[in-house]
Amino acid sequence: MNRETEIQRILEQGKTDLHTACRIFDACETTGLETMIGTWRGREFHTGHPLDGVLKKLNWYGKAFHDAENVDPLLFEGKKGNVFAVDPVPLLDKRKLIKAVGGKARMRMMEYRGAMTATMIYDNLPIHDHFRKVHDGLLFCMMDWKTDKQPYFFLLEKVV
Repeated sequence: MNRETEIQRILEQGKTDLHTACRIFDACETTGLETMIGTWRGREFHTGHPLDGVLKKLNWYGKAFHDAENVDPLLFEGKKGNVFAVDPVPLLDKRKLIKAVGGKARMRMMEYRGAMTATMIYDNLPIHDHFRKVHDGLLFCMMDWKTDKQPYFFLLEKVV
């Protein structure tokens, strides 16, 4: 079964285990920074992580990569369909959604799980998001939060 078919099957089932998600991530191609530029629509990939379902409830939209130094790591969709960037620190501190001014993350190439790939580094949080390519326009992503016991997985699909 190819990666895209396996990912789709898991999304339809609603959940998979951590081992399977890691295996899929490791099998995906690495990606460069230039591939990341643009706006991406996000989708959660449930593995039993405590964040599973949280972003969807908050109307998470995705991420916007403007250049290597300026990334909006959290975009949300408002009630009228407007998309806006949110400062991740208050959100992850369980306070509330506060609109961000300027990018709150940056990108670098980093080695992770044995391969060099595009990585987003939050400015004020111990979090790295690592990106692997399923195919052009679809990324399988792993959030590595220093204090978490397991990674959080999500997908990004290129919008513009």
